[in-house]
Amino acid sequence: MKKIASPFVFVLALLFSAALFAEDGALPPALTPSNHMDVDWWRGRHEANKERIAQGNVDLLLIGDSITHGWDGGGKAVLDYYYGDRNFVNMGFGGDQTGDVLWRLNDAPMEKISPKAAMLLIGINNLWVACNQNPADVPLGTKMIVDKLEQLYPDIKILVLFTFVVGPEGEQPTRSRVAKSNALLLDLLRDDPQVILKDINYVWLDEANRVPAELMADFVHPTELGYKRWAAAVEPEISAILGDTPKAPMAE
Repeated sequence: MKKIASPFVFVLALLFSAALFAEDGALPPALTPSNHMDVDWWRGRHEANKERIAQGNVDLLLIGDSITHGWDGGGKAVLDYYYGDRNFVNMGFGGDQTGDVLWRLNDAPMEKISPKAAMLLIGINNLWVACNQNPADVPLGTKMIVDKLEQLYPDIKILVLFTFVVGPEGEQPTRSRVAKSNALLLDLLRDDPQVILKDINYVWLDEANRVPAELMADFVHPTELGYKRWAAAVEPEISAILGDTPKAPMAE
């Protein structure tokens, strides 16, 4: 019988290929742990996260970039309603790429907690055309984050969201890169029993495949209404993982 390579071997092969084709022989940025500890606010937020994690009693991790960070801003009322009583930590950091998330997970005292759930949204800062990164590297970076979480917490369930669409119009280069990355992410994670993959991009798009400003004022970051729709879209999964009563949708 022909032996079929495991998904883990497949990922290793992709990582090896990525390393071969990097100009200096190093792993691409999407796969390389990195940080912004030289930036005051970033360092301060990371240290505050570390202090909270060290206290323990964390059931839910919100992990990502500025879009997740925004739960503390434009999404604060929504955050309080949906997650305020769910022992969460917001590990969203503006500007972060997959490599920054990897670094933070390695540096924080993650062994002090045993979360039941994580919601991961990452990738858009790797995928901007100006960043000039290979869209194929981004799902590999996301897979490395998932692997790290599963290594830390063998019983965790991870709700992995496909990278959100950006921009007011449907046909533009970054959206094409996002679509390619999301398709590859599906291939990498679809068979992982600890992962729930979910595409909620339908939340943002109107009938003409455009993102209305009322949902993303700058066509990247959700408004309060956008956060309401995001939270409502993932509430069935979050509630099921945590084993509590689902929250009713907030009034719009």
